[in-house]
Formats: sequence, C-alpha cells, structure tokens
Amino acid sequence: MVYSGAVDRIIGRPPPKTGDVVLVADGTEKPIGWGMYNSVSMFCVRLMQLEDEATSDSSCALNMEKLIETRIDAAVEMRRRLGLPSVHTNAYRLINSEGDRLSGLIIDVFGGVAVVASSAAWVEKYKSEIEACIKKINYINHVNWRPSVDILKEDGVNEYDLNKMHSSTCPERTKCGWVGAYYLLQLGWNYTRRNVKFTDLLILGHVVPICQIVENEIVYTISLKGQKTGFYADQRENRQFISRISDGQKVLDICCYSGGFALNAVRGGALNVTGIDTSPLALELAKENVVLNNIDPGRISFLREDATEFMKGALLRNESWDIVIIDPPKLAPTKKVLHSASGMYRNLNSLAMQLTKRGGLLMTCSCSGAVTQSGIFMRILQGAASMAGRRITVLRQAGAACDHPIDPSYPEGAYLTNILLRVS
Repeated sequence: MVYSGAVDRIIGRPPPKTGDVVLVADGTEKPIGWGMYNSVSMFCVRLMQLEDEATSDSSCALNMEKLIETRIDAAVEMRRRLGLPSVHTNAYRLINSEGDRLSGLIIDVFGGVAVVASSAAWVEKYKSEIEACIKKINYINHVNWRPSVDILKEDGVNEYDLNKMHSSTCPERTKCGWVGAYYLLQLGWNYTRRNVKFTDLLILGHVVPICQIVENEIVYTISLKGQKTGFYADQRENRQFISRISDGQKVLDICCYSGGFALNAVRGGALNVTGIDTSPLALELAKENVVLNNIDPGRISFLREDATEFMKGALLRNESWDIVIIDPPKLAPTKKVLHSASGMYRNLNSLAMQLTKRGGLLMTCSCSGAVTQSGIFMRILQGAASMAGRRITVLRQAGAACDHPIDPSYPEGAYLTNILLRVS
C-alpha cells in the first residue's frame, strides 16, 4: 500500500484518475512496483506487483487483466493444496484480499456459488474480468456480487457508479511522487440455477436467497443476504476443534449466528447445547440446520436474546456450563473506538467467565482487526478475569483458517483472534 499522505506531488499531465494503473518509483525514479491509483482513498496506490516480480514475469507487468487471471488461478491452486474443496468441506475463502495479492477483493465459495465482496474502486472497474475468471472454475455455477457500499464510498465510488459497467481504456502516461521517495507513472446480483442446491426460502415473511453447504461433514443452509458474505468460513478450524472437546459436556454458544459452533459441539458428543443470538433470521437458519443434520432437538436449543441480558439472567439463576463460546460481532471497527470497545469486550468476557464452571473452558473471540493488531486482547481478558474473580490459563491461541492467508508486508490483514481459556 502507498498511503495518500505519502504522495508529495504529481509530475506530468494529465494526472492519473481513480482506477488507472500507475508505476511506483523511488526518489531516483527507479521503479519499485506498480498498482492501482485512487485519487480520493487513503490508499493512494494498492500495489499489485513489485519490480522484481514484473521483471521475472513480464506477462503480468502493467497488465491488470492478466494479473487478475494469474492471481485467481494461483489462489485456486493454493486452496487445492489445502484440500479445498472436498467432499467434507465445500465452503471456503478463495481470495483473501491482500493475502492473495488482490487488495480490496474477497471471494468466498459456498458449494457452486461464489460470493464476491468488493471494497475497492478497482474491483468495481474490473468486475467483468473478475467474474469471467471465477466462471472458469468448473465447480462454480453462480456469482453473487456484494459491494461493500460504505467502504466503496470512502474509495470514491458512489451508488450510480456501482451500477455502471466498467471497461478497460487505453493507457496514458503521467508521473507523480511520494514525499522525497516515491514516484508514480500512469499507464493506463443475478442468479441462474444449474446443478447446485440454490434457491429461495421464505423466512419470517421474507424471501431469502439461500444455498446449502457442507463444512467438516456438517450441512448448513446459509443466507446469501446474511452477514458478511453469508457464512463465517474463517472459524472453520476453530469450530472443528470444539467438536473434539465437547464429548459429554454442557455447552453455551453466545452470539451463535446460524449455529456453527453449537452444531459442532453436538456432533462432538455434547450432552446439551444452548445457542444465543439476537438475529431472528440467523436463528431460523440455525434451527433449519438442526433438522438438516438429523440432530435430536432435545440436545440443542436456540434462544433469541441479547447476549449481556441472557448472561446476567443466567447468573441470577445460578446456571453454569462446562464450555462457553463467545464470538461477538466486530466491536472495534476502527482504532478510534478501541478504548470503548475494550470495555465492552471486558464486560462480556467477565460475564462469560462467571458462567463457566470452575475448571471449565471458555473459547473467546474477537474479529476486530484493531484489537488483534494492537495486541491488547489478552490484557482485556486478564481484566475480565479480575472482574469475575476468576483465574485463567491460556490453552490455545488461533486465528482465521488456513484459507485466509496473510501477506507479512500487510500485517493489518490479521483480524481474528480465537483464544481457549481454562477458567478456575
């Protein structure tokens, strides 16, 4: 990334426009790499290729269409080597933005459906090229495009632009520079049904597009209008871990969404599982998933209730669980709210610890990148333990599943923290 504050001046006219390909060079005008320019975003340039890469593979140099094809092909091959998709799991992340060297582009695959989350102006510009690459994958039959409208507005894209079709234009040449160091050189929802479990479902009076997936041999109905891309594939390995430690246990799943952790706990032999969430749509999907997997409804239940209010009520009723899982929504979307979010995380975890039997286990999560990158989550948990009058021991630390790669040069890509604690 080249941030906007790092650009000092533009040399040459006309200046580049948002979506143009630009070359990044050092103070001596020696090329460093190239990427996509944005005149209004805090990310002035999303670097796509470094100079040594462009030199060794000239077929992609300054050629966005070829680079998109090459990167998506490489991502498909990487997931294949990770065993994805398989007969046991067909829901996974195919493109993880910077982790797959396509900043601003996320693609999740759910069986035969690819859901594209777009959060950069260049992604919208190359929509048709991206869709063409996805449709070449032999098991993909549908592409569901979900632009992140609020983020795209910050990238200079308005709703009218989102409805326009973009096409490549002939490159023009320009230069611009970074403060004393870098220069830039300008170079120029529609579904069809075919051999996939994909349909509409009437839930609580609303027609919801859904599809069925399988993860770790558990079948899920997911909503293609649900949170994020419709399913949290990042927690796959953590859900599977819960199935390995739940035999004979009483389990509480707070912020359960469509029942991922809860279903894994039952599959792992839990005696009784309770899932809590505020979303009626998510809970209807969770109940549908119980039926799909032929699970005894007497062993699992889902309640629509606020997490904090439920936990306070459970404490008054002297209830406790062998394993408690709490996976709240993103409480700190930016560093600006990190302080207030820390208090919310502390309070939630304090209540969760009090509901965990002495010697029991608490799996606690944060999907806030600001929390993960600041490294304060462990201190928050220590504060929560002090509030709860408990002692905690860290048994396991994890993040997103292996199909969510991170580029070491962009550590901001790490967002999920999953910690297993022994509470005593």
